[in-house]
Amino acid sequence: MNAIIIKGEKGRTFKIDLEDPIQKRYEMVRELNLSDEKREDICKKYGHSRKTGNEYRNAWEEKRWDGLKDDPRGPKTKSKCTDEVEKRIVDIRFKDPEKDMYDIEKILEREGYEISARSVARVLSEHGITLKKTKQKPSPKNTIRKPKNQKSKTFLR
Repeated sequence: MNAIIIKGEKGRTFKIDLEDPIQKRYEMVRELNLSDEKREDICKKYGHSRKTGNEYRNAWEEKRWDGLKDDPRGPKTKSKCTDEVEKRIVDIRFKDPEKDMYDIEKILEREGYEISARSVARVLSEHGITLKKTKQKPSPKNTIRKPKNQKSKTFLR
């Protein structure tokens, strides 16, 4: 386990768990504020650059513990499928259950929304609305065939 042992007065020690990112950042900021060592050396000891160390130090000054937390990654909002678009998709579907995801996509495009048919399907699925299956061509298995050994009969009138 990665740890830094800090020795204090009377032989006492304090163990810093470097596996915990918040504690690691806090200890780095604490040491940056209290130590006379070069900032670059302190930051390197904790696995950060001097620039990153200064960023955490400033974040600590502004927000305390919240400044040391990781920022959430990924998109902050749904890109094209907003709540308004979701509501519109469900409204279209309930007003006309015969519409499939491609029809709904075309309607939304005419209304000025930019959304794919797959996104429409995803919204309908999230709301527990089953998709209408489009008509498919009959498969050869379902067609009636004449037996091979039977001749076709012609009827005269």
